[in-house]
Amino acid sequence: MKKTLSIFVAAMLLLAAVPSFAQVQIGAGYVSSSDRVRVSNNTEVESTPSNGVYGGVGFTLPLGGDLAVTPGIYYSYLTNRSASSVAGGIIAVAGEKEEHYVNVPIHFNYGANFTPKFRFFFFGGPAVSYGVISRTTVSGSILGFSANTVVDNYRDVSGYGRWDVMVGGGMGFDLVNRLRLTVGYDFGLMNRYIDGGDYDRHRQQLHAGLAFLF
Repeated sequence: MKKTLSIFVAAMLLLAAVPSFAQVQIGAGYVSSSDRVRVSNNTEVESTPSNGVYGGVGFTLPLGGDLAVTPGIYYSYLTNRSASSVAGGIIAVAGEKEEHYVNVPIHFNYGANFTPKFRFFFFGGPAVSYGVISRTTVSGSILGFSANTVVDNYRDVSGYGRWDVMVGGGMGFDLVNRLRLTVGYDFGLMNRYIDGGDYDRHRQQLHAGLAFLF
């Protein structure tokens, strides 16, 4: 909890230092994420998909010409559900994983105004990502009797790291200098498996969203 609060405070101080002439954007959107695990000496990759939403605030700072930089802070929520049964359905097991992240991107964008009311641009850059919560609720039932267990994946599962540095890019456009639509892709550079060994664990995501410009 202390680490999470420290990240929020540091991010807010960073954003508070943004000059007053910066353009503010408040936005939200959809995220499709994939947790990819591979043993180093094996070419097969086990991929677990998750879906969710994100929201937050950013600032566009012009750097000259058609180039700008957009720092921000965003919160994302992801969830994944799975279920299986054996013995003809007599024994059933279901799991629901949910994850919360704080993301601080610093993206550069370059574009052009095709008309006074329409601007198209490309963006890209790094983003620091911190996992606030990751937990899995496991539900099991046998002949109608059921029980639930909640697993803290950062505390109870060996080797799952919270930190990541994601790099990605995408495209977007501004309408009447009030609405911004974007779509992009990010790939995690850091191995989320932190206990060493032969495991590589990386997260990637697709995202699309809408922001209001002020």
